[in-house]
Amino acid sequence: MKRYVILAAMAPAILLAGCGAKDDAKEPVAGESKSQAEIRQEAAKLDKPRPGRYTQTSEVKQIDVPGLPQDLADQMKSTLQKSQVSDFCLTSAEAEKGYRDMFHDVGQGRECTYSRFDVDGGKLDAQMECSSKEGGKAVLTLDGMVAEDASDITVKMDMSGGSIGGSPAAGQMKMTMHVKTRRIGDCQG
Repeated sequence: MKRYVILAAMAPAILLAGCGAKDDAKEPVAGESKSQAEIRQEAAKLDKPRPGRYTQTSEVKQIDVPGLPQDLADQMKSTLQKSQVSDFCLTSAEAEKGYRDMFHDVGQGRECTYSRFDVDGGKLDAQMECSSKEGGKAVLTLDGMVAEDASDITVKMDMSGGSIGGSPAAGQMKMTMHVKTRRIGDCQG
């Protein structure tokens, strides 16, 4: 499956947290999670991405894993803090779908809810809380802008419980990731 511009910003954090979307069509009460219908409605306010070739730079800006043995922590930081650049092609069919349904598909089968998901003129401000069967919990925030041919998103993750790298004592992690994506032309072939 091809990546959408903003989905790529969320994927590393969600994979690490073991989270996904929770399908919930009820109307929220103050202080409760937003329903999938509300998420889709807000996401539909974002401009549809233009089809084409994109380049994306992902960089972990900060990572803190208290309790993880130092050699594993150093290895994790060394691996994750390298800037990663990738290119991908967004087809016309994928672009036509826009962002309306994509947030529903993130990590299906796990328990995640959005406590905040607001779009205003291309600015995205969202917070997702997730829990896993293994007892882990994570809070992810997304803040940035999404346009038809670029995005600039900061993802912050605060994870607790569960285990990291097989170490049950190291069930806490904080990470900040910056992801910039921009259209660089038409898809080839």
